[in-house]
Amino acid sequence: MLIAELEGNRIDAFTAQRGPTYHCPHCRGEVVLKKGPKVVHHFAHKPPTTCTWAKGETRAHMEAKALLAEALSKRGLRAEMEFIVKSLPNDRRADVMAWSPNKKQIAFELQHTAIGREEIEERASSYARAGIAQIWIPFIKASVWKDGYPRSGGWFVERYSPRDFERWVHGFAQGNGMWMYDPKDKAFWLGCLTGHQTYVEESMWYSEGGEENYSGGFWKYSKRYKELTLEGPFKAEDLRIKVTKRKAYYKSGHRWPAGHIANFVPANAVQPAKTPAEKV
Repeated sequence: MLIAELEGNRIDAFTAQRGPTYHCPHCRGEVVLKKGPKVVHHFAHKPPTTCTWAKGETRAHMEAKALLAEALSKRGLRAEMEFIVKSLPNDRRADVMAWSPNKKQIAFELQHTAIGREEIEERASSYARAGIAQIWIPFIKASVWKDGYPRSGGWFVERYSPRDFERWVHGFAQGNGMWMYDPKDKAFWLGCLTGHQTYVEESMWYSEGGEENYSGGFWKYSKRYKELTLEGPFKAEDLRIKVTKRKAYYKSGHRWPAGHIANFVPANAVQPAKTPAEKV
C-alpha cells in the first residue's frame, strides 16, 4: 500500500522517511517503509498480520495510482491515493480520489485484476449513494497487443473476449467507451466494444427418410467475442475530466446505478458540453 499513518496523519510512501513508526490506516498495525531503486515506494505490514489490506498488490497497480494522482495534483487539483470512503463495502479505499474546483469528489478505480460482478456493482452503488462521481479503468491485457494490429491511429482487435467486469464498465459509460490503462507504456487508451460476427459453415445431412437437410451458411453475432477498438495513447497529463449524470439501468444481468460518472476527455478535444456537465 502507498498510504500509512504517522501520529494520526496520512502520509504517502514517496514523501515518508525511514525511521518513524508507521501504522496501517485499517488495522492500526505497524507497517514498514519499503524504498529502493528497483521497487515502487510502498508500505508493507510487519509480520505476522491478518489484515486484509496486507494482501499482495502488483507493482503496476501501485505505479498507476501514483502516476494518476501526480498528474491530477500538477493540474492544481487535490488528489489523494487510497482515500478511505466509509460507505464502501469491504476494502473501503478508492485508488485515487480527486476534488474538482467546486469540491465534487471523483473516485478513480484502476482495475488491474478481475473483479466479480456483484462486487463492482456494490462498490459503484456505494459511490453513487455517497454522491461521488466515479470512473472505472481496466488494465489492458497483454494479449491485446499480440492479437491486434494498428488501425486509424489506434489499435484494433477483431476477436476480443472481454472480461465480465469490462462489459460492465463499458456499459456504465453510456456509449462513451471505456478508458483503459497500459501498464507497460504507462498510457491511457479509449476502448470501444462492438459486435463481432462469426460465420456458421453450411452443412448438409440426410434424415432417416432420405430427405436432405441444411443448416448454417450465415453470419451471427458472437456472445463471447467483441471487436475492440482502442484510440490513443494518451498521457495522464493530457487528459481532462468530464462529470455527467446517468440513470439507473439493467440489461443482460448487469446493473448500473444512477449517479455521477466521470470520463476522461483529451485536452485538445474539449468542447462546450451539450448537456449540463462539469469539466475539470
